[in-house]
Amino acid sequence: MEAALLDLPVSSENLQAATAIAFASRNISPTTTVSYLPIAPPEWCRLPQDQPCIPFYYDNKLPETFALDSESRCSCGGTTWSDDITITNYTVYTVVTAMNLSIQTSYCPLCSNTKGRVGPDLGRHGILNWNNKIGFSHDLLDLYTHSFTTSETPFHAFHQTIRGLYERNQSPMPACSQRAFLCAWFAYVRLQQIGSNMQCSQCGPNPPTVIADGISISFAKHRIQSLCPPTESDKLKAWVKLPRRSPKTTCFTGPRTIRISIQKALDNEDMQAGKEKLLSILQNMVR
Repeated sequence: MEAALLDLPVSSENLQAATAIAFASRNISPTTTVSYLPIAPPEWCRLPQDQPCIPFYYDNKLPETFALDSESRCSCGGTTWSDDITITNYTVYTVVTAMNLSIQTSYCPLCSNTKGRVGPDLGRHGILNWNNKIGFSHDLLDLYTHSFTTSETPFHAFHQTIRGLYERNQSPMPACSQRAFLCAWFAYVRLQQIGSNMQCSQCGPNPPTVIADGISISFAKHRIQSLCPPTESDKLKAWVKLPRRSPKTTCFTGPRTIRISIQKALDNEDMQAGKEKLLSILQNMVR
């Protein structure tokens, strides 16, 4: 990647473009979906003020080809695309079967070196667009949420149930892998707007004492300081085993100190500060 940055003609515009490309490519990951718009909660857990959810249609109301629109984007976050539009096969996994459709995609200028593609969000059709190749109907993902909240169903048991339904209904495509479904479900619930207006009229949302499950035993304040709704995400408490990534090679043969500086700039959590640092490094190298 570093060598590709230095191959560009020297100019302020090219250096800024190279910096944007490097940071956009860094954001490509298996857990980042093309879909990004907020998703309403399902009917069985929505509040009166929530927006109604969009149903998924199994009949001919779905288009044969999902077209690019104003809400399309790449999984890196880029929303612009080239004029070269391609129609490819697209598989949608539903509750009872897989559906073979097609989708329009186009290369993303910001991450062309990683072959990122811009595609439609598909939220208006009740579909989570995973990677412009496969998608998941919202009712399938909501069904697992309903299953584990009512009967503590693990991922493996639910995945086996869906596989059995696909075989019984002679699905044209087998069910996706368990890991693909797990990653898609976590990406889906991050987009869902699940809120709550439950609070004490006198103490507010954080009362000093909470009595739950209809019992008459109160809990000390220090035991409920970390109490939060199950829908609240916390990266510090998440136990997700991520697959090991293979080491990335580079053809940059410059000094080791410069290579380390570039890597630190790319790894900077503050994206704007990282871009400024990378731009400064490139400007010093071309002088």
